[in-house]
Amino acid sequence: MSLSEKILSLRTQLGLSQEDLAEKLGVSRQSVSKWETGQSVPDLDKLIKLADLFGISVDELVREGERPKPPEPPQPQVVYVKEKRSLTGTQTAGVCLELIGLALDLLGLVGESNLLVFLGTALIVLGLPLLLAARHPLLIFGWLAVALSLVIFNPYTMAYMPWGLLGGIQLLVMCILSPEEWYVSTQLGILISITRGVLILWLIYGSFHAWNKGRKPT
Repeated sequence: MSLSEKILSLRTQLGLSQEDLAEKLGVSRQSVSKWETGQSVPDLDKLIKLADLFGISVDELVREGERPKPPEPPQPQVVYVKEKRSLTGTQTAGVCLELIGLALDLLGLVGESNLLVFLGTALIVLGLPLLLAARHPLLIFGWLAVALSLVIFNPYTMAYMPWGLLGGIQLLVMCILSPEEWYVSTQLGILISITRGVLILWLIYGSFHAWNKGRKPT
């Protein structure tokens, strides 16, 4: 391939018109036309500018041979950094509370001790916000509220005191069917149980959503 053919080919590959190329080199369009038709040859300084513009060496430009290929743009390199995950001190404390709570629950079930079951459950609920750490403050405060409600409002104060949402609804239906059971303490138990049950359902959903979101790559 001759010099004139290379100039025409490379100019076309760059999407430049003869006027565009002439403007970049500081020459007239007629000069570019003569170079491409072989009527004249660019001066040495113009050859250097042409080689720089086309991204090739002067030797590749003037040497007869195959049409030179424009340099490929550098491909961006994607570097994957493996995130090192480890438990923080707060999360470690949460794990300890969960394990202690489970142990107390097992001991309470084996020994038929309601007190141990109650304490174990309270520790399990109390440990959940610590596992979530400080990234989800609403979930933390919610689980703490549930844990405190278990501590303050002991579900074993009455034989039929409901533990959660279903028990509260059951007690509500019973009071509607039997108005004579509609005491202030019963109303308080229904309110506590249903409120705590709804809160626990919301917290379970929120915790699962936060956990699932944390597993997805960003």
